[in-house]
Amino acid sequence: MPLPTPAPHSVLLVEDDPMIAKTLVMSLRYDGFAVTVASTLQEGLQQLAAHTFELLLLDLGLPDGCGLDLCREVRRRDPDLPILVLTARTAEADAVASIEGGADDYVRKPYGQQELAARMRRLIGRRPSRTRQRACFGDIEMDLPRHALFVQERALHLGKREYLILQLLVRAGGDVVTREQILDALECDRAIYDRTIDSHLSHLRRKLRDAGTAVRIAAVYGVGYRLEAAA
Repeated sequence: MPLPTPAPHSVLLVEDDPMIAKTLVMSLRYDGFAVTVASTLQEGLQQLAAHTFELLLLDLGLPDGCGLDLCREVRRRDPDLPILVLTARTAEADAVASIEGGADDYVRKPYGQQELAARMRRLIGRRPSRTRQRACFGDIEMDLPRHALFVQERALHLGKREYLILQLLVRAGGDVVTREQILDALECDRAIYDRTIDSHLSHLRRKLRDAGTAVRIAAVYGVGYRLEAAA
């Protein structure tokens, strides 16, 4: 019986040049990576909030900001996610700033495709095996790849947007999640959707309460929301 084919490694590529992104996607897929592309800093944050990745491949020059800002924000949220900076900048100061900003490795363009793939596999292999497969807070446990939720080890079904909001809150580990972050994750028209966040939170609170969890969603006036575990 032949051995099963390993699942491709999930990678988020943040690159604003469509031709470079297309070439990278084709070559990385050949090397065994499943690549999702974001072309801006904000789109990268939205993808990271909504999906689970094994590595972030990051360009520094983005149309809505510096890639280092994304690097620092990702590192704040997830200390273990491997980050590889891929850029045309050649100054040593940029390499130093990338490493100090939280990147694990730095590759200058032009690069060798085999070398890039090898560096990516090395970073993914070094990541703790637990990674981001599960996220927990109190008696809430989320199986992120399966988009499954358990409260006191019993399955609880949520709507897609309710799940995304709870995922943000659980990953924050009790820190505040702003309404702006929620809107980014939901990828909605802000002018319309901002009014419905309260409705989603109300439904989510009710479902969690009915499930018997000791965790509650607390509002931080003028800032956002965070999870609290009852004493």
